[in-house]
Amino acid sequence: MKDVRAQFGKTAAAYVSSTTHASGEDLERLIAVAAARSGDRALDLGCGVGHTLRRIAPLVAFAVGADATFEMMQAGRASVVIAPNTAFAQSDASALPFADAAFDVVTCRLAAHHFADTAAAFREVARVLRPGGRFVLVDNYAPDEGGLDAFINELETLRDASHIRNHTIAGWRGLLEGAGLRTSVESDLMMTKLTTEAWLERSQTPTDRAAEVRRRLRDAPPAAVEAFHITGTTFAVAKVVILAKKAGPHPPPGGILR
Repeated sequence: MKDVRAQFGKTAAAYVSSTTHASGEDLERLIAVAAARSGDRALDLGCGVGHTLRRIAPLVAFAVGADATFEMMQAGRASVVIAPNTAFAQSDASALPFADAAFDVVTCRLAAHHFADTAAAFREVARVLRPGGRFVLVDNYAPDEGGLDAFINELETLRDASHIRNHTIAGWRGLLEGAGLRTSVESDLMMTKLTTEAWLERSQTPTDRAAEVRRRLRDAPPAAVEAFHITGTTFAVAKVVILAKKAGPHPPPGGILR
Protein backbone atom coordinates (compact mmCIF):
# COMPACT_ATOMS: atom_id res chain seq x y z
CA MET A 1 0.00 0.00 0.00
CA LYS A 2 2.80 2.43 0.91
CA ASP A 3 4.59 1.71 -2.39
CA VAL A 4 1.39 2.30 -4.37
CA ARG A 5 0.66 5.64 -2.71
CA ALA A 6 4.24 6.82 -3.07
CA GLN A 7 4.42 5.81 -6.73
CA PHE A 8 1.11 7.21 -7.91
CA GLY A 9 1.15 10.24 -5.65
CA LYS A 10 4.15 11.58 -7.57
CA THR A 11 2.98 10.55 -11.04
CA ALA A 12 -0.73 11.47 -10.95
CA ALA A 13 -0.48 14.25 -13.56
CA ALA A 14 1.06 11.88 -16.09
CA TYR A 15 -1.98 9.60 -15.91
CA VAL A 16 -4.37 12.43 -16.70
CA SER A 17 -2.75 12.83 -20.14
CA SER A 18 -1.83 9.16 -20.74
CA THR A 19 -3.58 8.00 -23.92
CA THR A 20 -3.10 4.38 -22.83
CA HIS A 21 -5.34 5.06 -19.83
CA ALA A 22 -7.68 7.72 -21.26
CA SER A 23 -8.83 5.60 -24.22
CA GLY A 24 -8.34 2.32 -25.99
CA GLU A 25 -10.05 -0.82 -27.22
CA ASP A 26 -10.02 -2.29 -23.71
CA LEU A 27 -11.91 0.71 -22.28
CA GLU A 28 -14.54 0.47 -25.01
CA ARG A 29 -14.91 -3.24 -24.38
CA LEU A 30 -15.24 -2.70 -20.62
CA ILE A 31 -18.09 -0.23 -21.12
CA ALA A 32 -19.87 -2.61 -23.48
CA VAL A 33 -19.48 -5.65 -21.21
CA ALA A 34 -20.52 -3.73 -18.07
CA ALA A 35 -23.91 -3.07 -19.73
CA ALA A 36 -24.65 -0.33 -17.19
CA ARG A 37 -28.28 0.77 -16.85
CA SER A 38 -29.72 4.13 -15.92
CA GLY A 39 -30.83 3.00 -12.46
CA ASP A 40 -27.55 1.31 -11.52
CA ARG A 41 -25.08 2.23 -8.82
CA ALA A 42 -21.52 1.72 -10.04
CA LEU A 43 -18.14 1.44 -8.38
CA ASP A 44 -14.83 1.85 -10.22
CA LEU A 45 -12.19 0.14 -8.09
CA GLY A 46 -8.64 1.47 -8.39
CA CYS A 47 -10.09 4.38 -10.32
CA GLY A 48 -6.86 6.39 -10.56
CA VAL A 49 -7.60 9.75 -12.15
CA GLY A 50 -11.02 8.51 -13.26
CA HIS A 51 -10.90 7.71 -16.97
CA THR A 52 -13.28 4.74 -16.55
CA LEU A 53 -15.42 6.66 -14.07
CA ARG A 54 -15.80 9.45 -16.63
CA ARG A 55 -17.17 7.00 -19.18
CA ILE A 56 -19.52 5.03 -16.93
CA ALA A 57 -21.01 7.90 -14.89
CA PRO A 58 -23.36 9.19 -17.64
CA LEU A 59 -24.84 5.70 -17.99
CA VAL A 60 -25.85 5.15 -14.34
CA ALA A 61 -27.71 6.81 -11.48
CA PHE A 62 -24.61 7.18 -9.29
CA ALA A 63 -20.93 6.25 -9.63
CA VAL A 64 -18.13 6.09 -7.08
CA GLY A 65 -14.41 5.91 -7.75
CA ALA A 66 -12.30 4.24 -5.05
CA ASP A 67 -8.52 4.46 -5.00
CA ALA A 68 -5.71 4.20 -2.46
CA THR A 69 -3.96 7.36 -3.68
CA PHE A 70 -5.49 10.72 -2.83
CA GLU A 71 -3.40 12.63 -5.39
CA MET A 72 -4.71 10.48 -8.25
CA MET A 73 -8.34 11.17 -7.31
CA GLN A 74 -7.59 14.86 -6.76
CA ALA A 75 -6.10 15.11 -10.26
CA GLY A 76 -9.12 13.33 -11.69
CA ARG A 77 -11.60 15.56 -9.90
CA ALA A 78 -9.80 18.62 -11.24
CA SER A 79 -9.60 17.67 -14.89
CA VAL A 80 -11.14 14.31 -15.86
CA VAL A 81 -14.40 13.58 -14.02
CA ILE A 82 -16.96 16.38 -14.12
CA ALA A 83 -20.25 14.45 -13.94
CA PRO A 84 -22.41 15.62 -11.00
CA ASN A 85 -23.48 12.07 -10.05
CA THR A 86 -19.97 10.97 -9.05
CA ALA A 87 -17.98 10.76 -5.83
CA PHE A 88 -14.50 9.59 -4.81
CA ALA A 89 -13.48 7.50 -1.80
CA GLN A 90 -9.90 6.92 -0.69
CA SER A 91 -9.72 3.26 0.25
CA ASP A 92 -7.60 0.15 0.30
CA ALA A 93 -9.07 -2.27 -2.25
CA SER A 94 -9.10 -5.04 0.34
CA ALA A 95 -11.15 -3.07 2.91
CA LEU A 96 -13.83 -1.09 1.08
CA PRO A 97 -15.96 1.36 3.13
CA PHE A 98 -19.22 0.34 1.45
CA ALA A 99 -22.21 -1.64 2.65
CA ASP A 100 -22.90 -5.18 1.55
CA ALA A 101 -24.74 -5.40 -1.80
CA ALA A 102 -24.36 -1.64 -2.41
CA PHE A 103 -23.55 -1.75 -6.15
CA ASP A 104 -25.05 -3.19 -9.31
CA VAL A 105 -21.81 -3.02 -11.29
CA VAL A 106 -18.14 -2.82 -10.33
CA THR A 107 -15.31 -2.12 -12.76
CA CYS A 108 -11.54 -2.36 -12.33
CA ARG A 109 -9.24 -1.39 -15.19
CA LEU A 110 -5.44 -1.66 -15.12
CA ALA A 111 -5.31 -1.50 -11.33
CA ALA A 112 -5.54 -5.04 -9.92
CA HIS A 113 -1.93 -5.87 -10.83
CA HIS A 114 -1.00 -3.36 -8.09
CA PHE A 115 -3.20 -4.91 -5.38
CA ALA A 116 -1.13 -6.29 -2.50
CA ASP A 117 -3.86 -8.85 -1.72
CA THR A 118 -5.85 -9.44 -4.88
CA ALA A 119 -7.83 -12.32 -3.39
CA ALA A 120 -9.03 -10.09 -0.53
CA ALA A 121 -9.87 -7.28 -2.96
CA PHE A 122 -12.00 -9.59 -5.08
CA ARG A 123 -13.78 -10.88 -1.98
CA GLU A 124 -14.60 -7.25 -1.20
CA VAL A 125 -15.95 -6.82 -4.72
CA ALA A 126 -18.20 -9.85 -4.20
CA ARG A 127 -19.36 -8.44 -0.88
CA VAL A 128 -20.32 -4.99 -2.21
CA LEU A 129 -22.02 -6.38 -5.34
CA ARG A 130 -25.73 -7.09 -5.16
CA PRO A 131 -26.81 -10.62 -6.07
CA GLY A 132 -27.03 -10.63 -9.85
CA GLY A 133 -24.45 -7.82 -10.04
CA ARG A 134 -21.58 -7.62 -12.54
CA PHE A 135 -17.85 -7.12 -12.11
CA VAL A 136 -15.77 -6.28 -15.18
CA LEU A 137 -12.03 -6.73 -14.78
CA VAL A 138 -9.62 -5.39 -17.39
CA ASP A 139 -5.94 -5.99 -16.82
CA ASN A 140 -2.69 -7.10 -18.35
CA TYR A 141 -2.06 -10.82 -18.34
CA ALA A 142 1.07 -12.93 -18.49
CA PRO A 143 1.58 -15.82 -20.92
CA ASP A 144 1.16 -19.34 -19.58
CA GLU A 145 4.81 -20.18 -20.36
CA GLY A 146 6.83 -19.66 -17.18
CA GLY A 147 9.81 -17.90 -18.75
CA LEU A 148 7.63 -15.35 -20.52
CA ASP A 149 5.55 -14.85 -17.36
CA ALA A 150 8.75 -14.08 -15.43
CA PHE A 151 10.08 -11.81 -18.20
CA ILE A 152 7.09 -9.45 -18.27
CA ASN A 153 6.53 -9.39 -14.50
CA GLU A 154 10.19 -8.68 -13.77
CA LEU A 155 10.19 -5.95 -16.42
CA GLU A 156 7.07 -4.37 -14.88
CA THR A 157 8.57 -4.47 -11.37
CA LEU A 158 11.82 -2.88 -12.52
CA ARG A 159 9.86 -0.07 -14.11
CA ASP A 160 7.49 0.42 -11.14
CA ALA A 161 8.19 -1.10 -7.72
CA SER A 162 4.47 -0.96 -6.83
CA HIS A 163 3.73 -3.61 -9.46
CA ILE A 164 2.65 -6.89 -7.85
CA ARG A 165 1.71 -9.31 -10.63
CA ASN A 166 0.22 -9.69 -14.08
CA HIS A 167 -1.51 -13.04 -13.59
CA THR A 168 -2.19 -15.48 -16.39
CA ILE A 169 -5.79 -15.56 -17.60
CA ALA A 170 -6.32 -18.73 -15.58
CA GLY A 171 -4.81 -16.99 -12.58
CA TRP A 172 -7.15 -14.01 -12.83
CA ARG A 173 -10.15 -16.30 -13.21
CA GLY A 174 -9.06 -18.43 -10.29
CA LEU A 175 -8.88 -15.40 -8.02
CA LEU A 176 -12.34 -14.24 -9.09
CA GLU A 177 -13.91 -17.65 -8.73
CA GLY A 178 -12.22 -18.05 -5.36
CA ALA A 179 -14.16 -14.95 -4.29
CA GLY A 180 -17.40 -16.69 -5.24
CA LEU A 181 -17.96 -15.07 -8.64
CA ARG A 182 -18.84 -16.81 -11.90
CA THR A 183 -16.53 -15.78 -14.74
CA SER A 184 -16.37 -15.66 -18.50
CA VAL A 185 -13.54 -14.31 -20.65
CA GLU A 186 -14.95 -11.61 -22.91
CA SER A 187 -11.71 -10.85 -24.75
CA ASP A 188 -8.12 -12.01 -24.47
CA LEU A 189 -6.74 -10.88 -27.82
CA MET A 190 -6.03 -7.20 -27.20
CA MET A 191 -2.44 -5.99 -27.38
CA THR A 192 -1.50 -2.50 -26.20
CA LYS A 193 1.58 -1.07 -27.87
CA LEU A 194 3.82 0.90 -25.52
CA THR A 195 6.64 3.27 -26.40
CA THR A 196 9.39 2.27 -24.02
CA GLU A 197 10.68 5.75 -23.16
CA ALA A 198 7.20 7.21 -22.59
CA TRP A 199 6.34 4.19 -20.44
CA LEU A 200 9.42 4.74 -18.28
CA GLU A 201 8.91 8.50 -18.12
CA ARG A 202 5.29 8.15 -16.96
CA SER A 203 6.39 6.12 -13.94
CA GLN A 204 9.51 8.23 -13.24
CA THR A 205 11.60 5.06 -13.16
CA PRO A 206 14.99 5.59 -11.45
CA THR A 207 17.92 5.84 -13.87
CA ASP A 208 19.56 2.54 -12.97
CA ARG A 209 16.32 0.57 -13.15
CA ALA A 210 15.35 2.23 -16.44
CA ALA A 211 18.73 1.21 -17.88
CA GLU A 212 18.08 -2.39 -16.84
CA VAL A 213 14.62 -2.31 -18.46
CA ARG A 214 16.20 -1.11 -21.71
CA ARG A 215 18.90 -3.80 -21.49
CA ARG A 216 16.36 -6.57 -20.95
CA LEU A 217 14.28 -5.43 -23.89
CA ARG A 218 17.38 -5.09 -26.06
CA ASP A 219 18.69 -8.54 -25.09
CA ALA A 220 15.31 -10.28 -24.92
CA PRO A 221 15.25 -13.91 -26.08
CA PRO A 222 13.47 -14.63 -29.38
CA ALA A 223 10.39 -16.03 -27.62
CA ALA A 224 9.94 -12.79 -25.66
CA VAL A 225 10.54 -10.66 -28.78
CA GLU A 226 7.73 -12.53 -30.50
CA ALA A 227 5.34 -12.64 -27.53
CA PHE A 228 5.69 -8.97 -26.61
CA HIS A 229 6.28 -7.57 -30.12
CA ILE A 230 9.57 -6.00 -29.01
CA THR A 231 11.26 -3.48 -31.31
CA GLY A 232 14.04 -0.98 -30.72
CA THR A 233 11.57 1.56 -29.31
CA THR A 234 8.35 -0.26 -28.47
CA PHE A 235 6.85 -3.43 -27.04
CA ALA A 236 3.31 -4.64 -26.31
CA VAL A 237 1.37 -6.14 -23.43
CA ALA A 238 -1.68 -8.35 -23.66
CA LYS A 239 -4.94 -7.43 -21.93
CA VAL A 240 -7.89 -9.55 -20.91
CA VAL A 241 -11.49 -8.52 -20.22
CA ILE A 242 -13.26 -10.81 -17.76
CA LEU A 243 -16.91 -10.57 -16.76
CA ALA A 244 -17.67 -11.96 -13.30
CA LYS A 245 -21.18 -12.24 -11.91
CA LYS A 246 -22.54 -12.66 -8.41
CA ALA A 247 -25.18 -15.34 -8.15
CA GLY A 248 -28.70 -14.66 -6.97
CA PRO A 249 -31.74 -12.47 -7.72
CA HIS A 250 -31.44 -8.71 -7.81
CA PRO A 251 -32.74 -7.27 -4.46
CA PRO A 252 -34.19 -3.77 -3.94
CA PRO A 253 -31.54 -1.02 -3.51
CA GLY A 254 -30.19 -0.12 -0.08
CA GLY A 255 -27.56 2.29 1.21
CA ILE A 256 -24.01 2.58 -0.07
CA LEU A 257 -21.91 3.33 3.01
CA ARG A 258 -21.31 0.88 5.80
